Order: sequence, then structure tokens, then C-alpha cells
Amino acid sequence: MSHPDFFEGLMDWPVYGPRDSRIADRVEELAAMGQRLVEIEDVILAALDARLVAVRNPPTSS
Repeated sequence: MSHPDFFEGLMDWPVYGPRDSRIADRVEELAAMGQRLVEIEDVILAALDARLVAVRNPPTSS
């Protein structure tokens, strides 16, 4: 893969997860409020899916 973050994060992502501890903090806070992990992961997945759509289909200027 030719990506600037490949060796400094992407390779380890599936094992170690995000580097930004704020993400884990938010997950723990939502869990403490009663959210199930599957629900939290659904929110994360929906946000990532929305970003993929935006990147794949950038707005065109008229």
C-alpha cells in the first residue's frame, strides 16, 4: 500500500486501534451512559460510511 500512514499506524490499526485516546474516552463515556458496544460501533461505522461517500463523490462547483 502506498500511503504515508501505512507503517506508522495503518498496519497496526486492526490490532491496536486508534492512536487518539479521545476516541477511547468517548467510547467509555457512552458505555458508562448505558450504550452497548455494538451500538457505539454502529455510530462509528455510520460516520466512516458517510465520510467514504463524501470522499468518493466530492461536490462539484457550478
